[in-house]
Amino acid sequence: MADQSKFGIMEVLGIGLVTLILSLVGVAADFMFELKLDMDGLLLISVCLMMALVSAAMLFFLAKDQGWLGKGKPAAPTAGGAPATAQK
Repeated sequence: MADQSKFGIMEVLGIGLVTLILSLVGVAADFMFELKLDMDGLLLISVCLMMALVSAAMLFFLAKDQGWLGKGKPAAPTAGGAPATAQK
């Protein structure tokens, strides 16, 4: 994704983190100003949570694509069922 655009990985990561943080600040502001039961408060909560979900998903898949999360693929078992080992 980031290899084909003018943005590098760190810029995309920064944009995603800023969006996620601002979304969470929006949810906190909704509760601070006691808008949570108004139509405005419900709309603010839904938009902020949607933005947080989208940016968190983007960050997760970016980290997974870069190999920052998860382990490598397990070694394929050999015909005998034992794990593959390096032989000399």
